[in-house]
Amino acid sequence: MPRAKEQAKTMTAGTSGATAQRPPVARRRYFLQHDWHWGIVTAAIAAVASIIPRLFNPTFYYWDDMMQSFLPLWRHMGEEIRSGRFPLMEPGGWVGGNIVAEVGYGIFNPVNIVNSVIVSNFENLSLASYFIIVQFIALLAFGTFMLARDYGSNRPLALAAGVAIPFSGFTLFYEAARWPGGLMAFAWITVFWWSVRRYARRNTSPFLPFLLGFLTMTAGNPYGAIGVILVLAAVAVELMLMRHWRRLIPIVIVGALVGLTAVLVYFPLPLSSAVTVRQQNEILNDLFLAPDMSSLLTMSTSSMMPRINNFWAPIDNVPSSYLAWFVLPLLPWLDFRSFRNRSRQIFSIYIITGIYFLLTFAPSQVLVFRWPIRLIEYVYLGVIVLVAVVASAGLKTSSWKKRLFITVAILGFGTYRAWSMVPGGGKWQIFTLFVTLVLVALAVLGWKRFGYRGLAAVMVVGTIATLGMQSRQFIPNNAVAGIGSPVDADTLRDATSSYKGNTIQIFNTMKITGQEFTEGRLLYGNQILNADVNNSMGRYSGISFTTYVNALCMNYRGETCPLAYTELFKQASGEIDVTLADVLQVETVSVQKTLIAPDQLTVAPGWSIVASDETRTILQRDNPLPYPGTVSWASDGISVKDSVRNGNDEHITLSGDGTAGKLTLARLAWPGYTVTVDGEPQKLTQGPAGVILVDVPAGATSVDVTFTTPGLTMGLAAQGAAWFGILLFTVFHYVRRHRRTRSEADVLPVSAEKVAV
Repeated sequence: MPRAKEQAKTMTAGTSGATAQRPPVARRRYFLQHDWHWGIVTAAIAAVASIIPRLFNPTFYYWDDMMQSFLPLWRHMGEEIRSGRFPLMEPGGWVGGNIVAEVGYGIFNPVNIVNSVIVSNFENLSLASYFIIVQFIALLAFGTFMLARDYGSNRPLALAAGVAIPFSGFTLFYEAARWPGGLMAFAWITVFWWSVRRYARRNTSPFLPFLLGFLTMTAGNPYGAIGVILVLAAVAVELMLMRHWRRLIPIVIVGALVGLTAVLVYFPLPLSSAVTVRQQNEILNDLFLAPDMSSLLTMSTSSMMPRINNFWAPIDNVPSSYLAWFVLPLLPWLDFRSFRNRSRQIFSIYIITGIYFLLTFAPSQVLVFRWPIRLIEYVYLGVIVLVAVVASAGLKTSSWKKRLFITVAILGFGTYRAWSMVPGGGKWQIFTLFVTLVLVALAVLGWKRFGYRGLAAVMVVGTIATLGMQSRQFIPNNAVAGIGSPVDADTLRDATSSYKGNTIQIFNTMKITGQEFTEGRLLYGNQILNADVNNSMGRYSGISFTTYVNALCMNYRGETCPLAYTELFKQASGEIDVTLADVLQVETVSVQKTLIAPDQLTVAPGWSIVASDETRTILQRDNPLPYPGTVSWASDGISVKDSVRNGNDEHITLSGDGTAGKLTLARLAWPGYTVTVDGEPQKLTQGPAGVILVDVPAGATSVDVTFTTPGLTMGLAAQGAAWFGILLFTVFHYVRRHRRTRSEADVLPVSAEKVAV
């Protein structure tokens, strides 16, 4: 009998979904005898394969949000931590200074903290980015392997699924290359899902699912929080269907404790949202980044660029709907009868995949959640795990001509759809069709000759080969790469060495050349943090500060319109007789020459041009700032003597003999600030561009400004309660297990004695 048939015949389907393995041999090696060994191998293969895209563009994994937002902020956080500080709020970061309210950076996540410290030592920014991304590609591969095993896949096919999922189209070309927060959430959810189901069905320690849930929540991605809730609910339903009622209570307890860890991460944003642009409470559908269901019919067509409205065109420029080359072509060869009696045992995967399917095709914005294509990878995770589980029953090769015909039809239809989207790519599409057909043939032959390992080997080799083909086709000259990515931090520091104090750039990204950007002459978003310009007034912000960005005509990544320069040097308001630049304590202005030509640039009194090159005109103040600390203006009759800062707090000393009036502080009036005058609290008031405006009564001697992140105390208390609770629950688990083991040991000798008698 062929090896494949022997393996299929010896397959078993126990409660845990275990599947056939080779008969034990006399000499067994330690390595690869445990699932976690195989999981490590899966992660290692995925990590090595992840190098391939970088061969075609060294800045892959360092595009878009990773380049302009995440990596610079993480490096900056690492530098601050190494200096003994952990900034939740940076007044000098202005619109992007409320770091904790931004949520998405995951600053409370221990893995992110360690990575931040490490990458703060990198000078090669592209390499720093890859250092982070490869960890989560490996974690995702490991988690997928373990999840597939828990649902009943055998090891070789679970390995193939684990290697494939990080290189599915959306995960690779969107999450890994551009949106690291999404990749992190996806990876953490995968291992959390595995740990929760393992805990529910095997009564293992509750600490692991709690820890992974904590890491998922603190990653700061709201889709991760949704995933935690969905996984817990689905596993609970599966337990009820299996009538494992006693296991429900532990799941509820662990879920509640994980939920407590979310308070610290997510509460600061809604408590600060009154001044931000993140106040959406509507449901709408503009079809932006919203896939259609026909995309699923081509999930194994590696050349398919789906119809989806995106940042550049109504058709995507990458294969975002691709899953894996083997999923659809192998369907005709699978034995679905093996599933017949196991639906209740694996019902949670149906729930999770089904709900994510519905969410993937939901309206393009539901409250604060937008761009539903973000969820297609969760659907694909469920699909590929199910394929691995079904394939573990073996391939059916009877009536092979009919099965081959269906396979050719599936791939032919996918290729036709790819051609209909991009008719100019016919040769490439035919080539990928031919390669996939060859891989399918090799997979069937590998199964017949070498069994599961032969099949899995072809799956893995095919995944890596397809990755290479897609990298060659879609990465060079990709529109996402835009004008390039600054790579050398030292080059950026040299280009901005003349900047001092609060610095604002007046520029438009559409007018920046690649060389100007990569050499650091104009830097948008958080990229300026890589140049160690910490007091940038145009940092990246996903929440923004409405009054401020409206006053300066500024978008989320710090670019402005020409009017911003004019507004800076106008009188701030009717009662404040200095310019907005004075109120904001601006000390350096860098003006893009293609936005405002030098002959059209009016230099305000008290300012001078200190440097100029082919890209920008740099202006700075002639004289030092007139007030100490962050005091930027005081009305007549108020004398400011001194200012002492302690972190974000500030104590301002007044003369004590002044008249009633007002003063402004060059810091945005974020919720969380407390202003007291001679110990009497004042209502937090916004002045021009959203700065703090203080009413000073006659004879006042001091003004104190303090900042406490909204919800921080509650979040820390919830975090402490969660960790205290899980430690107690873990101790209870082990004590109870120990007692049960002892009672069973006491019963055995008695039973043996009775049998002997």
